[in-house]
Amino acid sequence: MKQPTTKTLPIRAPSSPARPRMVMLGSLLALAAAAALLAAQAQAQTAEPAAAASAPAVAAPAVAKYDPKDLERAFKFMDKNGDGKVSRDEASNFRGVSKHFDEADLNKDNFLSREEFDNAMNQSRQP
Repeated sequence: MKQPTTKTLPIRAPSSPARPRMVMLGSLLALAAAAALLAAQAQAQTAEPAAAASAPAVAAPAVAKYDPKDLERAFKFMDKNGDGKVSRDEASNFRGVSKHFDEADLNKDNFLSREEFDNAMNQSRQP
């Protein structure tokens, strides 16, 4: 008598729901960093020297464009060792951040502080 044969199907592990979020967060960071550079370049090119010389310098109020909780979450995600700053090595996993690391690192200490990161991200959203 012949034994019935059964086929076994390969079992696939369910994909982690965190993986798409990490990819999306990395894309968001890359886009925001690229936008920051473009905004800074556009602002520098469109500045009118005659108007700046005749008018007193008045600093525009800083307006946060990103939700501070989102920025905090993104910063903590990049800060792998939890030291409160993002090194060039930690930023290397995020193309947009690593590409604009030098522009965002205002004090040139080769780390992005939370303040430097927030400023760079919010400047990238300027109209």
